Amino acid sequence: MVAGPGSAALVSLTGNLRHSGLFIALFYVAAALGSGLGGKAMDRYGRRPPLVVAYAAAAAGFALAGIGADRAALLWFVSGTVLFAAAFGVANLTRLAAAEMFPPAERGRGVAWVQISAIFGAVCGPVLLLLSDPLGRMLGRAPLSLVWFLAPPLLAGSALLIARAREPRTIAERVAAGAGVSGTDNGVVPESRDTARLVVAGTVTLAASQSAMAAVMGVAGAAVSHAGHGVSVLGVLMFMHFVGMFALSRVVGRIADAVGRRQTILAGLALLASGGVVVALAPGSAGFGIGLLLVGLGWSFGFIGATVLLTDVSLPGRRARTLGRADFTAQLSAAVVATGGGWWFASHGLAGLGIAAAVVAAAPAMLMALVREQTPGQYLPRAA
Repeated sequence: MVAGPGSAALVSLTGNLRHSGLFIALFYVAAALGSGLGGKAMDRYGRRPPLVVAYAAAAAGFALAGIGADRAALLWFVSGTVLFAAAFGVANLTRLAAAEMFPPAERGRGVAWVQISAIFGAVCGPVLLLLSDPLGRMLGRAPLSLVWFLAPPLLAGSALLIARAREPRTIAERVAAGAGVSGTDNGVVPESRDTARLVVAGTVTLAASQSAMAAVMGVAGAAVSHAGHGVSVLGVLMFMHFVGMFALSRVVGRIADAVGRRQTILAGLALLASGGVVVALAPGSAGFGIGLLLVGLGWSFGFIGATVLLTDVSLPGRRARTLGRADFTAQLSAAVVATGGGWWFASHGLAGLGIAAAVVAAAPAMLMALVREQTPGQYLPRAA
């Protein structure tokens, strides 16, 4: 709901178009810290307590950022963004809790359950963004400052729901025992050099997927505003992007389980690169929207495939920190790309930005091509 408005708000508060990518960069840096700390906390205290704290903190962060946007107070806005973004880094690890509650052969579908639930955000977020325009006129407030106050009630409700839920790690242990799984069951030796190589491959894929998406999405608000369009056009474009990210999650999850993690990831990288090329070559908001759709879909393939791969090759007692470290790397990479993307967009426009996103997406393809997956979730050692 605020990826586009955040970029526009920061440019408005600083008065510099070159800062159009800084909001996403700030978001990803804080999310990276949250991912690293959240992973350690989940392995130590269980999955549920850190998630409850994260959603409550996110509610407070959105309210604080809204006050900053409303009062043109840059420090308040940045502080609130850091708080809810760090909480997002923890909440993003919900997909691990879902994946490990399923047997290895169904982990893709487990992650997809979390991703498909984000359709609620894909639909309601842009709708609320569209409604903020007439609601703001009715209340006498700017739409881009009003939108921040629509998130806290949803996040507070999420914290209450998770507080009443069962501990996912306990369920995961029973599922693993029932499936006859001990440690990892992926064909490679736990903590071996082959396992480390697979962790690197999954981490690089997450980083490339997140970075390519951040390069394009990070400037969406500023690009639409700079082109003279209003919040309604921004809402439609973000809707297309989020539909690409989440609408086919169940299909992507089934592909990861049926075809394999490696093929799913390679398909995602190809879609991400294609989206960047469309953004670069197709003019106008229509081309930008199609590019955002393809980038979102490619991110879905890469994100789900890499998440399941990392869950496959990690020991149960270290899964959260392994995925947290991968998210930490991915979020920091996205922050660097988003920051550079704002400057690159200001100098070279959407054409240059799209080509840069395509290059980032294609970078890890060779690394993933070297992964040897005998059957979905079963990996051959490098010597084989």
